[in-house]
Amino acid sequence: MVSTRARSYTTQSTLSFDAEPLVRTRQAILKKTSNPLRFGILGAARIGPDALITPAKSHADVVVAAVAARDATKAAKYAKTHNIAKTFSGSNAYQQLLDDPEIDAVYIALPNAYHFEWSIRTLNAGKHALIEKPIADSAEEASQIFALAEEKGLVALEAIHFTFHPAAQRVKAIIESGELGKVKSVVGEFAVPSLLSSLFFQKDDIRFQYDLGGGATMDMGVYPLAAMRFLTGTESDAPDVTKATALGQPQTTRIDRGMQVTYALPSSITGETYVDFAMPGWGPFGLLPRLPKLSVRVALEGGDIEFYNYPLAGAYHWIKVKPRKGSARTEKAYKHPDGKGDTSWTTYRYQLEAFVDKIRGRTPQYWTDPKTTITALETVGRIYASADLPPRIKSSYVPPAPVAAA
Repeated sequence: MVSTRARSYTTQSTLSFDAEPLVRTRQAILKKTSNPLRFGILGAARIGPDALITPAKSHADVVVAAVAARDATKAAKYAKTHNIAKTFSGSNAYQQLLDDPEIDAVYIALPNAYHFEWSIRTLNAGKHALIEKPIADSAEEASQIFALAEEKGLVALEAIHFTFHPAAQRVKAIIESGELGKVKSVVGEFAVPSLLSSLFFQKDDIRFQYDLGGGATMDMGVYPLAAMRFLTGTESDAPDVTKATALGQPQTTRIDRGMQVTYALPSSITGETYVDFAMPGWGPFGLLPRLPKLSVRVALEGGDIEFYNYPLAGAYHWIKVKPRKGSARTEKAYKHPDGKGDTSWTTYRYQLEAFVDKIRGRTPQYWTDPKTTITALETVGRIYASADLPPRIKSSYVPPAPVAAA
């Protein structure tokens, strides 16, 4: 079923959090270009507004033109809430959106287990693909997605958004400047206290379902893993996993509520990551709540760096640089050194800027190499193996064979 509403390609004025907490700024009302990229969304997902719909409002060359959901009521409500002109619903909704000649690019916000199939279908339909993390359930599937994108001359990107933000790049620049010497170790954490878990995760959340590619490592775990590799410049190869411990009831559910991992990186660098959907409290009987863990800490020969709130640095962050000799300092970076960007831009907005630049044939300020994405999933596989958990289920979808040239 297809439904259309009155279209408007002029963004409405919206409020968003500025770089500093409790400060709000009104985003500029942008008139769209004469022929903006028209995005469709597969799945009426909760992440959609943060990941694409809101960032699109401040991008003159982007319009969110359609959403597809199998439930007609859900699709209609989502479209009305977010001022999306066209909806597709029913059992064939996703394919109908892909077949729409008015759609240029697709944001795939479906459960992990469906990323591979609908990424391949999107690319075969001639659309660019922005794919929620993880891009697929295995490195093999990710390789197929990128190979098809290259063959078709299309853009495919996994939405690990924080590396596009100036703050993450500033931390990397400090490390690469050599002012604190060589990196010795990295610790990345992303954990939600158990008392707050229900605010973020639904009782029947797809993240807790093995058949849908669930698990903390597949969801939150990709962030500290990406941060560790990005900041140390070790993205090309999968690191050795020296130990992985799954938390929760992994042996009965096959789902890791949390995961603690240690790594051996090149140049004798050691790494640690910790993620948790429901981090237990501390003290007697674990009754005392903990604060969320949102930092990545880098120990170097000449000092330490702590980057707080790296996953969502656009909302708020700080970078504490603590040299062994000399004064400590705190930095923040909401725009690139050349002035590109805006203090109101989220990590997702910077990612969208790069994605559009790539589609339009411009050189993005930063771009994630496909090999980085592929080896990250190879690492995820190693983590599950080390933790004595099964790999996530391979997609049953079989892509059509390439048509032989005449």
